[in-house]
Amino acid sequence: MRNKMKQLAWLVFFLICAFYSGYAFYMGGVEGLSLLGVVQEAPRRAVPLVFVVHAFTGGAALLIGPLQFNGRLLSKKRRFHHLLGRIYVGATLTTSVAAFWSTLFFDVPPAAKYVMGVLAVLWFGSTAIAFRYIHRRRVTAHREWMIRSFSLSFFFVTFSFWVPGLAGTSLPEAVSYPLAVFLSWALNLLAAELWIRYSHPRWVANVVRQTA
Repeated sequence: MRNKMKQLAWLVFFLICAFYSGYAFYMGGVEGLSLLGVVQEAPRRAVPLVFVVHAFTGGAALLIGPLQFNGRLLSKKRRFHHLLGRIYVGATLTTSVAAFWSTLFFDVPPAAKYVMGVLAVLWFGSTAIAFRYIHRRRVTAHREWMIRSFSLSFFFVTFSFWVPGLAGTSLPEAVSYPLAVFLSWALNLLAAELWIRYSHPRWVANVVRQTA
């Protein structure tokens, strides 16, 4: 019963990520078609071409992430797990750089630019550290940093709730928008740290059994 609940929770989580990933692909596609002159009416972006790269690579990272935390895939499809891992790392490093570059040109309050820039740096850094650890065969440390990395990839989902949520308050936009950006990744990262602390002992035991 407990395993079925875990599988159901994972499926719901994956579907949420897949939905937002599809939306990112859609936005990137519309912007790309706009650059080619196929679509005339498209939202104005600060750096259109960089946005296209950011949307597609960010969408890929969001879609792949949940698959990397699926226990069955990890234990039975190791090569596929490794392939997806390489794609995730490449996509995340690319989208975080694109996000940082776009931030420089966003027409948003300075505080929002700052917290977006911090997000991009943490996103890039956590992914790079995770990649480094797996090459050193430090599996537990790799997993922990991948959890942190994906919690930042999940920003796109939580951001879509925090921005309208705080916009409906009495806070001025110069405060509500930067705060929404900050909460969208800071709380994700906090949740990741709590999850790491909670799941660490049991996960290590599973890895030992699988590799014994």
